[in-house]
Amino acid sequence: MAEGDGTSAEIRYSREMGVTDEDFYRILPKAMGAHSYRLDGRTVYGDVSRGTVEIVLGPQQERRIALLRLPFANVSFTFRGVTPDEQQAFKRHFDLYFQRGGG
Repeated sequence: MAEGDGTSAEIRYSREMGVTDEDFYRILPKAMGAHSYRLDGRTVYGDVSRGTVEIVLGPQQERRIALLRLPFANVSFTFRGVTPDEQQAFKRHFDLYFQRGGG
């Protein structure tokens, strides 16, 4: 999977994020930081170092617990031409802006 220059051919993962569509698009510019990006519907195309990231926001869903309603969406990330270290640094920065509670 790794190429000779130390980059990974592709790194993929997905997870549930406790956000509404409105929250996701509002927080996205700060979460992307200095990385340039463009939106196409529910897909974000971004630049990470010499590689790219594609972030797909799945359909808005809702989890109900008694009267409590918790919004969430499955979000998938695909990194191409990005080293594992660059991917981890991007993920740490991105996740920082989407953290909930605490403090």
